[in-house]
Amino acid sequence: MNVLADKILKITIEYIGPAAERFLERQAERHLNGLKFSDIERKDLPELAKWVKISAGLLVDNSRASELAEKILKA
Repeated sequence: MNVLADKILKITIEYIGPAAERFLERQAERHLNGLKFSDIERKDLPELAKWVKISAGLLVDNSRASELAEKILKA
């Protein structure tokens, strides 16, 4: 896992808990053309944040999902 992916994972764990890694892997694979989450790059962050906001909104309230997406964009 690269440094950026590790940082995003740590942020996401705060919001989603232990399922965060699998959650991020699915978001990257399904919405970023099969990209492995561990290979994420800065250029991928806007699209990842968009899908995290949508999908996390199903798991936590929308304000927390938006907050998570903002933190991912700033990672």
